[in-house]
Amino acid sequence: MTQIDNFFLENKPLFSGKIRDIYDYGEDKLLIKTSNKISAFDFVFDDEIPDKGSLLTNITKFWFNKTKHIVQNHLLEDDSISELFPLTHESCMVVKKCKPIRVEAIVRGYISGSAFDQYNEEGKVSDIKIRDGLKINDKFDEPIFTPSTKADVGSKDENITFSDMNNMLGEETSNYIKNKSIELYSYAHELAQKKGLCLLDTKFEFGYDSNNNILLIDEIFTPDCSRYCLTDNTRNRDIDYFDKQFFRNYLRSINWSQQQIMIPNEIKAIIIKRYKQVYELINNA
Repeated sequence: MTQIDNFFLENKPLFSGKIRDIYDYGEDKLLIKTSNKISAFDFVFDDEIPDKGSLLTNITKFWFNKTKHIVQNHLLEDDSISELFPLTHESCMVVKKCKPIRVEAIVRGYISGSAFDQYNEEGKVSDIKIRDGLKINDKFDEPIFTPSTKADVGSKDENITFSDMNNMLGEETSNYIKNKSIELYSYAHELAQKKGLCLLDTKFEFGYDSNNNILLIDEIFTPDCSRYCLTDNTRNRDIDYFDKQFFRNYLRSINWSQQQIMIPNEIKAIIIKRYKQVYELINNA
């Protein structure tokens, strides 16, 4: 069982997401604690995967610091949390308080996952016409932007078109989020490739701060919100993805029926090994 600092026993979260709890942390600040839980198919499993929360937090911090020249993010430096939360500080971030924008900004550099399924059926991804002849994990001529709604916990996100996003948020905000998302993806894709990783696709979340500035929030470029594989592996028929795809495949193999299960230790070990490999590769100087 995960050890808990007193703060989390004495304070209730303002909001609990699939794997993150968010706490009030003073004026214009929040504390985000990432759990060791895993979600798949919009279902959150109670059984925990040791070290997963700290890995996700450290990967997010790495990328927030690497990309702040592209767009402001909500991460605040606070060295005191290691003393205040001796047991769990590796899983915690102090951030600027923001109002989330209820759209997930998805960028795809390669045709994979559900995008490949739609392409096979309709010749397009979202409402974007894609040239004929692409195979699984082929690279797009340019990264494409395919947003979705950000659903409440327990509900499913829904794919929307960029036109739908314009209607929801307005053209100026939508264009800003789209352009920054593609710029973020392109930067991380290039950096990851130098480290031996291929970033196939990813998603971002943005929010408004108290001055109505748009900031990058939540997590970025973690294996929970991104699809990675080894650069040399993209042309292989059976790819070992460094994301939750392995776990999704396992659930399908056991004919999982939307119920809580005890995740076998060998499955946990494979998941955490892949997450650790991403962290180690991107931190490799």
